[in-house]
Amino acid sequence: MRRDVVRPPWGAACALVASALLLTGCTSGPEPVQPVPTAAPAPSATGGTTFTQAVAALTPDLVPAGQVTPCEELEPGSPEAREHLERATAAATAEPAPTPTLPSCGLAAVEALRAASIAGLAFAAGVELELPVAGGAARAVEVYQLQDAAAAAVSYAEQVTDEEGWAQDQEVPAQDLGDGTVQPRTVVSGARTEVVEVPGWTATVFARDEVSYASDGEQVADPVSYAYLWAVRDDVLVRVHVAGDVPGAAAATAVETARTFAAGVAAAG
Repeated sequence: MRRDVVRPPWGAACALVASALLLTGCTSGPEPVQPVPTAAPAPSATGGTTFTQAVAALTPDLVPAGQVTPCEELEPGSPEAREHLERATAAATAEPAPTPTLPSCGLAAVEALRAASIAGLAFAAGVELELPVAGGAARAVEVYQLQDAAAAAVSYAEQVTDEEGWAQDQEVPAQDLGDGTVQPRTVVSGARTEVVEVPGWTATVFARDEVSYASDGEQVADPVSYAYLWAVRDDVLVRVHVAGDVPGAAAATAVETARTFAAGVAAAG
């Protein structure tokens, strides 16, 4: 059986693969399947968590060590922001030099005041990776600072509705990508949504397994699992991604990662 392989070097092609892994798994979904409405749990009324503490807890041990990429947004006009823009301008070699910009982290759809993240891949540049990988081929943790605790609770409730039906068993038909390649038919199984225990936080995890088949019915890649987890406390919203894990394991990996992060936040308090 052929296995999924990610081929280095880490460049545009690999970046697209990693983005797909982290955001949606290896496939886009079919027409949205409306899930059965479920009430999102109300965030617990614990206090004291700050965005600064959450950023301090974004340590490299949360993600695979092959390639680690941290990101932290800077407040416009701050000394740190000015220093960043000055360094970017000085380092520019293209003519004319592009206008430098401040870092942007996480999802733009989350209307946050600030965001930060850390992402990691299980392979170093120049090394082939075969999927699945225990613990995930890619893993990321994002933190968002919302306007206040009420805004964070509303955003959390919106995120855990799974309106597109991602965490449901389904079959995704083969798709012609228009560039001479065809995305194989994919079967999603083991999909689930679960409220999970992350000490001091309210959290929900979504997970599913995927396996792809050729037009003749032959399985073309080993099964892999994907998960993402949302958590909220005070005005801080967190998203954990796991991609390319062994079947059935991504949810547990996401929960363990979130618990390690939560412990780091508590230690930073």
